Amino acid sequence: MTKKTAPAKKIEKKIFDLKAFKKNNGFGNVVKEKELSWVPLSDAFHDALKIPGLARGYFTSFRGFSNTGKSTAIYEAIVGAQKIGDLPVIIETETNWNWEHARNIGFEFHEVVDEETGEIIDYDGDFIFINGDDLLNKYGNFDYSTGKEGTKRLRSEPIIEDVARLMTELMDMQDEGNLDRNLLFLWDSVGSLNGFKSVMSKSNNNQWNAGSMETAFKSLVNHRIPASRREGKPYINTFAVVQKIWLDNENKVIKHKGGEAFYYSPRIIIHFGGTLSHSTEKLWATSGGKRYQYATKTKIKCDKNQINGIEEVGLIVSTPHGYWNPDDMEGYKKQNKDYILRHLNTTMDDFTIEVEESKLSKEDLEG
Repeated sequence: MTKKTAPAKKIEKKIFDLKAFKKNNGFGNVVKEKELSWVPLSDAFHDALKIPGLARGYFTSFRGFSNTGKSTAIYEAIVGAQKIGDLPVIIETETNWNWEHARNIGFEFHEVVDEETGEIIDYDGDFIFINGDDLLNKYGNFDYSTGKEGTKRLRSEPIIEDVARLMTELMDMQDEGNLDRNLLFLWDSVGSLNGFKSVMSKSNNNQWNAGSMETAFKSLVNHRIPASRREGKPYINTFAVVQKIWLDNENKVIKHKGGEAFYYSPRIIIHFGGTLSHSTEKLWATSGGKRYQYATKTKIKCDKNQINGIEEVGLIVSTPHGYWNPDDMEGYKKQNKDYILRHLNTTMDDFTIEVEESKLSKEDLEG
């Protein structure tokens, strides 16, 4: 008699739950970003480029040749940050800062005066100001090759890594609950410092400096700054720099001081002037044989915009009082007549306006 075999049990096929899989393995926690907001710059900046200013929670670069009006954007950004309550962190390594210029644009601060001598010994207000000497005093003993703090000063100049370390420490203070503010980091300018390896070897090696830029700022520009845009993050932090440019040996390709790391990582790049030359016009006031250059007219272009895609080209005038619309220079002269006369060292209201021989092409002038 043959033995009957039991029927095979039916194996139920499990339904794969992708949602549960991602949750169990820590994948795909997509967090909504905060609504897009801006640190406002002047109306003239908006008129030229159709963007309000600096996108908060992002990295913006202002680039161009020397004397094309780039640093005015930093001054205006400080004013804009104060208006919306963000704390400006000014990192000034270009040694070209001007407190009068800043005040003319609207920067709010007050002088700290020595009561005995009457001399101005410091400036105070709703901002943090760090220059090269401050960086050296804070981090001059730090060995970036070992990551250790020494007891002796290792070098006699500030370096690229110091700027990144400062930014990191301030954001660490936010995380620890010791700095209860949104931060706007403003660095003027990239390319003004060497890296640790260059300084310690007593050589100015461009490749080493470019490597320092990429390594020191990689986490900041790719993670810490943009991560502050996520919902649930208590603060939103923004970064903007001024960066000079130069041309390659064939005078065809733009190169960036300090290397190309800050070409790829900014979400917005604003280019001042031309690509092969400055492409500017100097505006002069003259009276009684005296001349005062009161403004510079330049082409301005949004060369990269990975935020809202608006990439406009226009003209703008950089003045001691911020950016101005080129079509309203009569309004500027009327509003700031006393300032211009004071710099001409005259009280006679007879100054005339001259334009230096234009370096702007017809296409530039037409925007």
